[in-house]
Amino acid sequence: MARRTGTNRRRGRVAARGSWLALVAATTLGDAVDTLSAEVRADGLSEGDYRLVVQSYDRKAGRALGSRVRPVGSAQRAVTADELRAGVQVRVLELRERDGSAPASDKTPYVVAWIEAGSPDLEFNGLTARPRPGSVYGVVKRAARQEAVQISLNRTVAA
Repeated sequence: MARRTGTNRRRGRVAARGSWLALVAATTLGDAVDTLSAEVRADGLSEGDYRLVVQSYDRKAGRALGSRVRPVGSAQRAVTADELRAGVQVRVLELRERDGSAPASDKTPYVVAWIEAGSPDLEFNGLTARPRPGSVYGVVKRAARQEAVQISLNRTVAA
């Protein structure tokens, strides 16, 4: 029986943790794909529907919210205030350069999440989205290979 290499084991773990899209990406791109699980919470919100956007970055280059740095992963979905109080689980598919390089130890990987009133737009994953003034957001640093984070939306984007 063939022995699984470290690369094949990792690819299998990525595919098993995610959706069918993660499975397709892992088999096509190999080590250039990873999955991040984020639990997002917020208190003190008025009732209504919101657009939740979660983005992951390999390094911090300036302020995340006004930066021109492109996220390595993103997701968006419709949520309610009740769901955010209880905690919303979001899986983010991360796509890196073809060499599969993970965040280097000299960089500060982080995850940004925010909500806006309304529903998700036509952009599938929110990769180019940026928070608007008044959006409630949260930022959390993470270890280079950390697969799960918890984010509390407790800040507001200044006007």
